[in-house]
Amino acid sequence: VQNAKRYDAAAFGNHEFDWGIDTLRARLAEERFPRIGANIYRSRTREHPEWIRPWVMIEREGARIAVIGITTVETPQIVNPQHVAALEFGAPVEAIDRYAREARAAGADFVVVTMHEGAECEEPGSSPEEESRGCRGAMLEIAEGLRERVDLIVGGHTHLRVLTTAGGIPVVENSPFSVNYSITDLEKRGDSTVVLHRAVHTSWADQVDADTMVARVVGEWEARVREIAERVLVQLAQPLEWPESRIGEHPIGNLIADAQRASTGAQVSLVNNGGIRRGMPAGPITYGLLYELQPFQNDMVTLQTTGAVLRTALENAIDAEGRIAAHVSGMTVRYDPRAPVGSRLREIRLDGGRVLRDTDSITIGTTEFLATGGDRYTMLQEARKSRTGMVDLDALTTYLESLPQPIQPPGVARWVAVR
Repeated sequence: VQNAKRYDAAAFGNHEFDWGIDTLRARLAEERFPRIGANIYRSRTREHPEWIRPWVMIEREGARIAVIGITTVETPQIVNPQHVAALEFGAPVEAIDRYAREARAAGADFVVVTMHEGAECEEPGSSPEEESRGCRGAMLEIAEGLRERVDLIVGGHTHLRVLTTAGGIPVVENSPFSVNYSITDLEKRGDSTVVLHRAVHTSWADQVDADTMVARVVGEWEARVREIAERVLVQLAQPLEWPESRIGEHPIGNLIADAQRASTGAQVSLVNNGGIRRGMPAGPITYGLLYELQPFQNDMVTLQTTGAVLRTALENAIDAEGRIAAHVSGMTVRYDPRAPVGSRLREIRLDGGRVLRDTDSITIGTTEFLATGGDRYTMLQEARKSRTGMVDLDALTTYLESLPQPIQPPGVARWVAVR
């Protein structure tokens, strides 16, 4: 599909690494455009792997446009750490300044950064040319830290509309799934660049025609998987909502946590909210819908550890604003959202009523992703790990098929805020 869209260049996002380096390199060999990563290095060096280019020069109608790629420095925390163990994701500002100088020396008229880092805005704006207000985020911090001249930053990662300026640089970002697309017109005047026009447009369905080549590619793959994807596995008694923020405790997350505890035979389970990718409608649920819910094929593991380690992990599951970013099964967690970060947990009570002490032994069912330190669960690396031979999607489908139909989802009282 990306080849059909005729990209000139693209940055590496964190999901490019979900299946490991070997699979990524196989996909890169199929791409007909350069994938660029100026801040991706071999571990403990400042050298790029031979399969990564930091930037490219594109020529259009007599103009030379340098495009520098940047990947989020959070990548080792939000993909399986084993998949990127040989890589290091360095400081974006350092990489951009380095290659902006190199690009200008090579004759670049414009320097554009395509960045898998983003921002969020209190007032994102609704009309195409409306400026966003109250914006914050890593993309803007990077822009404000640059010393070399950059003409445009195109962001991503947070999946939100952004149209603003940071550090004197025009910055844009689009919503996901092609809901928006941005257009920026730049003109070189002497040693400076002037923004003639920029906007973030909405892709209204009645105003956009399907690309015939992309439709053909998607259609071919849909035909290959249709029989598997459309197979009905279970029935849901009511819809299970999932917010775009992926914050808070919800029935769908507790259902997944129950599935992971059942599949591993562990005393408790822990599911990161980032691994839950959609809600579910009421009625018949197909394999394809469940695949969209849990698409990462994470291996399921059990961790033998202590109450102290579990307590630290649950502290990590509460974000800086006191909001819940994980689901659990087999326990009820009492916490104070207003207490200092790292000191919010008040009690872990196991199903059956026993309060877990720091010195107690406990078995946790979770994914390989969390067990190896993903999402900053580095404390779980201390635990003794055993593999189950099952992936998260299989754990979910097996559990759901074992339940009385239609499935009644669990409630939402496993995290209890106290004062």
